[in-house]
Amino acid sequence: MLLCYDGRAVRTYESLSELTSAVAFRICDDKRLTREVLERAGLPVPAGRLATWDGDDVAFLAEQGELVVKPARGEGGEGVTVGVTTPEELQAARQAAQRYCTDVLLEQFCPGEDLRVVVIGGQVVAASVRRPATVVGDGHSTVGDLIEARSRMRQEETDGASRIPLDETTRQVVEKAGYRLQDVLDDGVELRVRRTANLHTGGTIHDVTGRLHPALAGGALAVARAIDIPVVGVDLAIEALDRPEFVVIEANEQPGLANHEPQPTAQRYIDVLFPETADGLR
Repeated sequence: MLLCYDGRAVRTYESLSELTSAVAFRICDDKRLTREVLERAGLPVPAGRLATWDGDDVAFLAEQGELVVKPARGEGGEGVTVGVTTPEELQAARQAAQRYCTDVLLEQFCPGEDLRVVVIGGQVVAASVRRPATVVGDGHSTVGDLIEARSRMRQEETDGASRIPLDETTRQVVEKAGYRLQDVLDDGVELRVRRTANLHTGGTIHDVTGRLHPALAGGALAVARAIDIPVVGVDLAIEALDRPEFVVIEANEQPGLANHEPQPTAQRYIDVLFPETADGLR
């Protein structure tokens, strides 16, 4: 798309524009490079290694206790497995990730809240906690029925962009929690049915922009500076919104701005593209 203002034009694709350099794009796109750049900048990242498909992978699992396995390059949560604890799960997770990228990353699992911070033009514009798809029992519906009903609701809420797939991953998450899809969930019982908080697989997003600890905002800004990128979605694993501890999980060069309404993400994006539109900055 070509955006024009006052005789000047900027090429964009959603929240990605020509202002993002090819180098910054590549750093975000390749999670190995993301880790390298952030570590060099002194930012905390999970312990990790590139999968070698041998005993060293199993030893790393034993050392960490629980892993996240992901393609080195990919988006939308595709091929990502969270909560790997056994060699058998590791093998399946590596194979799932390799369907999307030949290089597979093994990373320490970092518990806590999943926080996305959107940085635009060197400012924190929005922050949201993202949570995996969850169903709530009513005392008579099966887990499978609850998932299907919740999936239909999410599709309606997001104009088809979000749904909960009844796939092998969902079944495994349900079984790991001690249930089967045909079991009836007691009234009021909450059950997470996906490992990741990806919006495309039924995850939900909750605005927390006004509640960020300064250290969390500062960490996101430091990520943007280290990568030298004008618009970025920084994913942090945090203990709590009011605590300073965080670990940087990923950096997204093309964050979904509409997901963070009512925060002024679109306006700030336009302000970066055309600084003369920014209120109070002239």
